[in-house]
Amino acid sequence: MPILLLIRHATNDFVRQGRLPGQLPNIHLNAEGREQAKALAKMLSARRIDAVYSSHLERAQETALHIAMPHGLPVHVWPALADVDNGDWAGKPIKQLSEDVATRELWQMVVERPSQAHFPNGEGMLAMQRRVVDALERIIAAHPDLPTEPTAEHEKQPRLRPQEVAVVAHADVIKAALAHHLDMPFDSFQKLHVSPASLSALAVFHDPQRGRRWSQLLCLNVQPYLTNFWT
Repeated sequence: MPILLLIRHATNDFVRQGRLPGQLPNIHLNAEGREQAKALAKMLSARRIDAVYSSHLERAQETALHIAMPHGLPVHVWPALADVDNGDWAGKPIKQLSEDVATRELWQMVVERPSQAHFPNGEGMLAMQRRVVDALERIIAAHPDLPTEPTAEHEKQPRLRPQEVAVVAHADVIKAALAHHLDMPFDSFQKLHVSPASLSALAVFHDPQRGRRWSQLLCLNVQPYLTNFWT
């Protein structure tokens, strides 16, 4: 089963301003974000990436294009990988939401008890996790292990290698996916931190004889513009 390279899009002005982007259109990478995406693409250029997926939001697609280009791969755009729908809160400053009397109780719930949180005229946090997990399950199913060239003459059966699949999405999306695959309670998922243009990787395993499947965290929040992780 595949290795999932879960990548948060690079930075943009909403990140710098501390505003909730949600699913608002036309939020693009800024100059810093473009440099971050290039650094990430350079690090991943040495990997044997088999496919690249992205949410439909511009900041994710622009990051994904940088990653796909060195491998000559298309970007598969999946709206199911989009950020949580913040509804009426989209575009608002997080500081304001956390302090205003009208919104601070719900914001505290988003942070501390996200399984109970639902954005006004938007999406529930738990519904977002279900949406993302379902999308990743379809991606996993679409990328079975591939045969490799025999390494010795006596090998009659080719060895299999897991495909490496890059999935470019958003902070809460990636944290929710990690929580699911690591068997974390959803109400603890906010304890994870995923920076802009960072990589978190999961290996998914399956033992058909025992009917068992599990995931292993390979790395969390690796930021290539700060460290050379794979060199």
